[in-house]
Amino acid sequence: SQLKEEIAALQKALSELASSQAEMDKIRAEEKETFASNKADMEQGLKGVKLALKILGEYYAKEDKSHAAAEGAGSTIIGLLEVVESDFTKGLAEMTSTEESAQAAYEAETKENEVEKTTKEQDVKYKTQELKSLDTTLAELSSDKATAGDELSAVLEY
Repeated sequence: SQLKEEIAALQKALSELASSQAEMDKIRAEEKETFASNKADMEQGLKGVKLALKILGEYYAKEDKSHAAAEGAGSTIIGLLEVVESDFTKGLAEMTSTEESAQAAYEAETKENEVEKTTKEQDVKYKTQELKSLDTTLAELSSDKATAGDELSAVLEY
């Protein structure tokens, strides 16, 4: 009876573990998809800012000074774009770092779950074998007891 309870508890734990792993897989897939989308957006934004910086840099580097009056405003805009470029680069690096950390944590947890699953499955296997063995032994002993009882009754009747 205790063995049956232990087996049932292990099977319940295995079921919960599988459910937990499935939920983890789902969340990880969503995180990865979000990262891929956000990374593409950040890279596209960064590319656009770099292009704008290049164009403005070339424009203000020209020899004809028809834009001399706007040069102060141009340097302000370029400075602002350089800050935006830096922020995009930093944001992209942080996103990548966060994604890599999340992936590593997911892989570590998955590995732990696999080990725990294997251990519990083996426990269930061996406890089930032990239970079958005990049931067989019990049946044999019950049969022996019945036979001995019959022989005792026959001896007493004699």
